[in-house]
Amino acid sequence: MSEKTAHQVDFQQLLRVHQANYSVFQAKSEDEIHQAILKVFQACPYAGLYYLVTDVGLERVITYDALTKKEIGEAPAQIELTPAEIVQFFAREASISSTQNTSLPETLTLFLKASGWKQVAIIPVMQDVVVVGVLLLLSHADNKLTRETIDPFLYLAETIPLAIDNVKAARATKQRLRELESISETSQLISSSSNLEQLYELLHRQITATMGADVNFAIAIYEPSNETIEVPYVVENGVKIHVDPFPLGEGLISILIRTRQPLMLVEDTERRARALGARYIGAPPKSWLGCPLVISNEAIGALVVQDLVHEQRFTQDDLRFLIALSVQVAGAIYNIRLLEDARRRALQLETVAEISREVSGSLIVDNLLRQAVNLVRERFNFYHAAVFLVDSAGEYAVIREATGEAGAQMKRAGHKLGVGSKSLVGRATLEKEALVVNDVSKDQNYYPNPLLPETKAEACLPLRVGDRILGVLDVQSTKVYAFTSENVKILQILADQLAVAVVNSELFAEAQERLSQHRLLHHVTTAAASSTTIEEALNSAVQGLQVTLGGDQIAILLADKEQKTLEVRSSIGYPNDESARLKIPFGVGITGWVAAHKQPQRINDVTKDSRYIAVNSKVRSELALPLIYRNEVLGVLNVESVRPNAYTENDEEMLGTLAGSLAAIIAHSRLLEQYRHQVEREHLLYEITDKIRRTTDKRKILAITAEELSKVINARRTEIVIQLGDGTDKTTPRN
Repeated sequence: MSEKTAHQVDFQQLLRVHQANYSVFQAKSEDEIHQAILKVFQACPYAGLYYLVTDVGLERVITYDALTKKEIGEAPAQIELTPAEIVQFFAREASISSTQNTSLPETLTLFLKASGWKQVAIIPVMQDVVVVGVLLLLSHADNKLTRETIDPFLYLAETIPLAIDNVKAARATKQRLRELESISETSQLISSSSNLEQLYELLHRQITATMGADVNFAIAIYEPSNETIEVPYVVENGVKIHVDPFPLGEGLISILIRTRQPLMLVEDTERRARALGARYIGAPPKSWLGCPLVISNEAIGALVVQDLVHEQRFTQDDLRFLIALSVQVAGAIYNIRLLEDARRRALQLETVAEISREVSGSLIVDNLLRQAVNLVRERFNFYHAAVFLVDSAGEYAVIREATGEAGAQMKRAGHKLGVGSKSLVGRATLEKEALVVNDVSKDQNYYPNPLLPETKAEACLPLRVGDRILGVLDVQSTKVYAFTSENVKILQILADQLAVAVVNSELFAEAQERLSQHRLLHHVTTAAASSTTIEEALNSAVQGLQVTLGGDQIAILLADKEQKTLEVRSSIGYPNDESARLKIPFGVGITGWVAAHKQPQRINDVTKDSRYIAVNSKVRSELALPLIYRNEVLGVLNVESVRPNAYTENDEEMLGTLAGSLAAIIAHSRLLEQYRHQVEREHLLYEITDKIRRTTDKRKILAITAEELSKVINARRTEIVIQLGDGTDKTTPRN
């Protein structure tokens, strides 16, 4: 009766084990599989342990003691084994042995010998021919293990791999469905998106929804014109960050661009990346996955996901999904970029057209330059823009117009850079070519402007007309590699337009100045010609010339033909009276040379001319012109300035005309004075003769004659001696 009851109890236990086995097969996740295995252990009269095979050996997953109805805490949690050792110990059929005499790893053997169990059943969990786990059943002396009692556990060992496969298959199916839904949704949203930033955010949402919110995401765009890679959208640890563009050849993204093939690194990522020739800035990720965006067999960018903490973060399913997504979005990104580029180019060309219209319709260059630099900054989205113009001496490029408060400060300070200096502006004025530095941190000659601390790239476009350099258009950006061949060409067109505007303004100013000067010179000539004396004519001329030339030193020297010297007859603007007493021999000094050779002399720097006679040490330029009338040198017109290169060919031509007029005026004034003296003498002779005719007394006639002669010649003593016919002299009364 008792034996039958025992068999009945065994059958009931067997039934409970089989029912628990069935729950393993129905599990939908790894956790459910483990819970089902625990139920199997709870349904049997033995102690049970389940170990899972890992990369480093065995890892304890489940333990249960049916006697104490508790976990077996003293069971080893980790057992380090090589793959070969796992095969050696467990790649065989299930076996039952004594706990004191078993062929198990040392850690397990020691544990079993120290425990109170007598028997152990070793049941490998095999998937095909690979050991994926181990079941251990432990029994006491009164509850022996037999082939019949472990039979349900053999079935469990066969069920576990099937359940794991089912879970993986279900997960993969679910993942695939999620991917397809994401790709479908992305496709629909892409069709309605016309903004790159919106598209980037959309892709980020889809990727995190599929791969998990913990992955970092980035979109890279390749710019072939300057071989740089921009990263316009980066999210790291949930925060959007900024990454500067970098040249092709740095980082794993460059490998994607060059090979046009996806790349997945999920273990030993840093070493493998360096082996591929990539270098990192900052901490390398533990897992990295990237797919190129390819259009017409050309890479235009890349999608990248990475995990900074975990290896093996990405799978082949993730790779397949990212490839499918990259195919979907490549065309959309390409088309939107084309549209945005077209809009940007149209706006930039419209800017050039606006400047061109202003150039043709305006002669006020300051307003035009101010408008130009502001449009460049606003419409080209640059940090700073300025125009430098080369000074008249060709020594410095002086800031003429600039944007922002920094530009206003530089204008107030008269900021200037030497032509040919190491600065970009100085080099551009000397080399007469556009200079572009797309990363100022890598230019050894770059000197940062403290007023513009955020500058990361700079371009200098020469304002050029023919071979003449008028100045430089200087543009700066807060982004490295901001200047492409395309926007540099447009900026150069703009610079050329500004150069034309500057030339037009100069020509207009010169024309206005010449007109004004000719009017003044006409007034000077008229005033000099209406003067009654030479002194009055010369004084009127020098005063009018000083007004015309803007305060320069002016002197008119007249020639003494007998002594061959020049004497200052009228001057203005000199700091002392020495010039008024100056006498210069012909051939001495610049004015003496002009008088001797009858040729004008224009000296741009008198300190370099040994002929110069220094009356004022501050003088730097001189223009001397001969006063010639009928091939006779009457004198020299001399003008001097404290500015180097103060006088031009136009000045020489204009003053040459005036010199000819002055020479004629001087000659006519001299003739007029001679005529006036002659008339006065004749009038005086007439008066003297009239007085003499009024008397017949000889002595009185002689007395009147002596008196009148004394008055005329201002003599203190006059004596008239009359020669008599006999050869003797007779003296008249003296006066």
